[in-house]
Amino acid sequence: MSETNSETQDTKETPKLNLEKQKVSIGIAAVAAVLLIGGAITAFWSIAQKRPLPEIPVGAELIPEDALMTVSLTTNAGQWQRMREFGTPESQQLLDNYLMQLRDRYLTANGFQYEQDIQPWVGSEVTLGFLPPFPVNAAGEDNEIVPPPAAFSGRQSLLMVLPIANPSRAKEILESAQPPQGGRWVPRTYKNIEIKETQGVPDENRFSVTVIDGSYLAIAKDSETINRAIDTFLGGPSIVDAPGAIAAWQKIETPRPFGRFYVNVPVAAAVASLNSDRAVPEEIAQQQQNQGFATSITLQPEGIAFDTVAWLKPDSERKYAVENNAKTMTTRLPADTLMMMSGGNLQRAWQDYSQGVATNPLAPINPDWLKTAIGNTTTLDLEKDLLPWMQGEFSLAMLPPAENNSSFFPVGVVLMVQASDRRAGEATLSKLDRVMSEQYNFKVESGQIGEQPIVKWTAQNGSVSVNHGWLDGNVAFISVLAPVAERIAPKPQTPLGMSQQFQSVVPLELTPNNGHFFIDMERALNTNTTAWLQLPPQQQIAINAMRAVGVTAAIENQRTTRYQVFVAMKKAGSPQPLPGVTLPSAPPTTPSPAPEAQPTPEAETPSTPE
Repeated sequence: MSETNSETQDTKETPKLNLEKQKVSIGIAAVAAVLLIGGAITAFWSIAQKRPLPEIPVGAELIPEDALMTVSLTTNAGQWQRMREFGTPESQQLLDNYLMQLRDRYLTANGFQYEQDIQPWVGSEVTLGFLPPFPVNAAGEDNEIVPPPAAFSGRQSLLMVLPIANPSRAKEILESAQPPQGGRWVPRTYKNIEIKETQGVPDENRFSVTVIDGSYLAIAKDSETINRAIDTFLGGPSIVDAPGAIAAWQKIETPRPFGRFYVNVPVAAAVASLNSDRAVPEEIAQQQQNQGFATSITLQPEGIAFDTVAWLKPDSERKYAVENNAKTMTTRLPADTLMMMSGGNLQRAWQDYSQGVATNPLAPINPDWLKTAIGNTTTLDLEKDLLPWMQGEFSLAMLPPAENNSSFFPVGVVLMVQASDRRAGEATLSKLDRVMSEQYNFKVESGQIGEQPIVKWTAQNGSVSVNHGWLDGNVAFISVLAPVAERIAPKPQTPLGMSQQFQSVVPLELTPNNGHFFIDMERALNTNTTAWLQLPPQQQIAINAMRAVGVTAAIENQRTTRYQVFVAMKKAGSPQPLPGVTLPSAPPTTPSPAPEAQPTPEAETPSTPE
């Protein structure tokens, strides 16, 4: 995506910071949010001037290695203009309302204006680091994560690092900055670096600020966090030293990203356990095998692209099996498929999920619950009767039924899996037939769809119908809810993988790969199709702004997984400027020449390196 130099100069508006969930103090936000004009979170900036590694975020040498997460978003107004063009009028209004709330709370209420106070000196992107609320042994011999005591109730700290593109202008503005109302600035020195802190204000309004090496403005709520940033800059371990971080950033490097973020998985899991009903035992946390994941975000003409790398610890006992055998399932589903998920080995996919869920308090399904549910309803053992013969490709899909569908259900769901042992699969399905007939009084009978033999279960009242059978290539299938077996048997003439929508939404660069995810948001989640999937109003507005989502996954090596995601967005057109604020004019998104940058009354807007 090409952008002119005049756009770079003309669009130094900084996005608003999404700090609501982090419960950051008004005091920090009063300084930090000055860099956030139209509303977005903080972000990364290339530190090519500091290190010969352009993929490393700006200020990375200030963020301690045990940071649980870093977040980045561009300050470029042209990119934010394009972001605001996505969606529907309702989602545009929802975003604008949120941005205005942030502006009024963090800027207007504290007497700040972006154009006068931040734009003249800030770089093209900034960095935000979230530090854990308890000590983490990130540099120990075993890189262990030690969860806090059960009674610990601390909150993570926020460290903001703003790159300084115009040192003289920054010094002038920062020296004239006023403390929050009723407070005062108190200077102190730590390791020969001057720090300004607020006193005489409530704890939630306190913050510390310092300029480090003339290149960065660092902001935090408390003295300890600022001290840690200085210690890290002076040689302490930083996120750059985290195992695998540099290699991950290199893999996802892209010119002028809209944003990037990095997550230290062991630390993040330990912090998440504080707010989860499912506690993470100490012995489980210490055995955490995942190291981290990093994502770059770019804006494309039709939507938003995410490129992600997830990796294991360098000494982890766990290793990925480099198979990438997902090849045929998209040819077995019809072009009008509403949603699908596919993979190369169902047994291995389940094993990987089960191993990871123990240290992931946010995992949606408890494996033990699912195994118990299957056992109680079918008498089958998931890991003994089912998974051993399910070592081939698989897909789980939601399909619209045929036009003459008379079923109560508006959609059908079908599972397909390539059997690694067909005889074992046939024996298991026969056992399942007996259970449904004898225990639930289903009518179990043989039938056909064209020349394709199937087995059909029908409830006594006729309200539930299930079909299962075998397709060519030893592929077992079972369909539930609306009858859709005829949609896959025989193979559809126009398969999903050949459809224009699938090819335009699902990233296909990762070849070979280990599977895909695809959902047609407009049809799969509309109120006429799936009333049983209704979401809260604001979430529904956000969902309605999307057209479709596509994901491709691949195992790169024994310790690295790659994911590429694309969210195809609707377009509501150019939004109006936010009321009550004068934004730097963003260049048009058409190929026409961008307008010349205009200087501010105080000084020329500095040219920020990209």
